[in-house]
Amino acid sequence: MEIIYRPSKKKLFHNIFIYSILIACGLFILIKSDYIATTYYARSLGLFGTQTSLQILGILSITGHCFLIIGTINLFFQNYVLIINEEGFINNTNFTNAGLILWSDVIDIGINKKKYFSRISIYMNKKNKKKYYSKIKNPIIKLNVIIYNKVYGAPFYIETTHLSTSDDELFEILKKHAKL
Repeated sequence: MEIIYRPSKKKLFHNIFIYSILIACGLFILIKSDYIATTYYARSLGLFGTQTSLQILGILSITGHCFLIIGTINLFFQNYVLIINEEGFINNTNFTNAGLILWSDVIDIGINKKKYFSRISIYMNKKNKKKYYSKIKNPIIKLNVIIYNKVYGAPFYIETTHLSTSDDELFEILKKHAKL
């Protein structure tokens, strides 16, 4: 039996709207950095309140949120974000897609109780991480997987932010399929 999760269009539109607002804020900071730098609050920040620092902050905000919009739009046009079957699962919920991950390689599944920007992620540790790392050809995805592994202790996460199912329901389905 194969379970296919499609992206929640409502949540994707919501994220695109928020990222657009943050890009507009970055543009405002970039354009009005001279005005913002003269305010009392900016002067109290010292080096971080200078016009150059504010311009750098604006550029970083615009760049980072543009990448997030591109990723969200990419999910919008996907036919699926998560496929679960008897062999394993294909995770397309974030930039860590390594193709089919076999249940035989999964050694642990759990819910990350720390809310990262109000998100609960389901993480998975793998026995054969290097096998999956070698399957990833895109250097950005490979870097993202390595960063996930360093920060969270697991190379692959299923982000439940864009799914229309609850975290607990998905967690139970994954545990059942992994036979853990």
